[in-house]
Amino acid sequence: MGSQFDIELVIRGGAKIRDISSNIYLTGNWNGFRNVQVVSYKFIVVHVGTNDVANGRSFAEIALDIRELVGVIRRFNRNAIVLVSGVLFRPLDDRVTFRKVIEANAAMRGVCEGLPSVLFMRTYTLFKSGSTLLTQLYDRFGLHLNRDGLERVGRYLRARLARGSLKRDFALAHKTVPMMLR
Repeated sequence: MGSQFDIELVIRGGAKIRDISSNIYLTGNWNGFRNVQVVSYKFIVVHVGTNDVANGRSFAEIALDIRELVGVIRRFNRNAIVLVSGVLFRPLDDRVTFRKVIEANAAMRGVCEGLPSVLFMRTYTLFKSGSTLLTQLYDRFGLHLNRDGLERVGRYLRARLARGSLKRDFALAHKTVPMMLR
C-alpha cells in the first residue's frame, strides 16, 4: 500500500516514559534498534506507558512523565504534532491491570488536553472487540504488539492522516488546529 507518510518505528522494549525522555534529552534522537532524529518529523506518535503501569507508577507520575516527554520533544521540534497513543491492555495481566490502564489513559488524556498541538489517541480501542481482548495481535508473551498489531496501529494512523480526520479530533478537543492540518 503506497502512502504519502513515511514512518520510522523505534521500539524500546522494557523502556519507561522517563527512559525515552532522558534519551531524547541527551541526544535529540529517539534511540532504539535505529536512531531517529526527533527534529525530522511533522508528526510524532508516542506509544508509551504500558511498562509504567505494570511497574506500579502512580497516575500522577505518569501524567508528569508524559508532560516532560512532550517538553523534551518540543525542545528539538517545536512544530511537530505529537500524537500520544493510549496505553494498551495486555493479555499477560489484563485482569490485574485493566482498571490501572483505564486510569492511566485518563491521566494521559488530561495532560494532552492542556498542551497545544498534542492529541491523545484512543488507539487502545483497536485491540478490543467489545470486552474481548484481541490476543492474536500480541506477542506470545502477551506483553507487546506483534507485527500484525503494529501494522494495525500503522494503518489506523495513516488512514487518519490521509483522510484528514485529525482536524476533526482537534476541533472536538477544542484545540486550535495546527497549520499543517489546515
